[in-house]
Amino acid sequence: MKEEARAAILDAAEQVLVKQGFRATRMDDIAVHVGVSVGTLYNYFEDKQQLLQALLEVRARELLATIDAELERSQGAPYRARLHGFLRCILEHSRSHFRLFSELLEEGVRHGRTDSDRERRRQQEMSQELSRRVELLNQEGVKQGALRPEDARHYPTLLLGMVWSVLVQQFVVKQPLAVDEAIAPLMRCFLEGATPRP
Repeated sequence: MKEEARAAILDAAEQVLVKQGFRATRMDDIAVHVGVSVGTLYNYFEDKQQLLQALLEVRARELLATIDAELERSQGAPYRARLHGFLRCILEHSRSHFRLFSELLEEGVRHGRTDSDRERRRQQEMSQELSRRVELLNQEGVKQGALRPEDARHYPTLLLGMVWSVLVQQFVVKQPLAVDEAIAPLMRCFLEGATPRP
């Protein structure tokens, strides 16, 4: 029950945060939305910042679980198909929580928010987890002859950097691209580069 209540609180918090903005949202607002007393809310989270950190950690775990399930499902498929599935997971997850991520990016820019040590650690861990998955996926790409082996150590940084840039651009303009519309240039540029084809 406690985990279910915590999950309900975090889902409600996301809805309130995207509607009111981080600064305007109060713990009371989230308590009302979820239908509990504010005291109950404080039993789970000491303040709004801790609640936000918990929400972002849960969303990160959800993304990694989705990616792992997709990579497991697509095992044995050609590298290109598996890369497509990997990118789809990230872009669909970002689209599902688009308003939250847009709001937090805007909040950070608008108020010059500096991340806490805990937030920086969370971001670093998430980056490492994604890089590890890309590395394993790309080892297969090298074996299949879809990727050059001499640059393999740079591929996770290059691919994830491209994905992050595409997402940030969407968050900044507050306009999500259709998932397939975003995947196509990422696949093309990562696998074939930007040089015109003969």
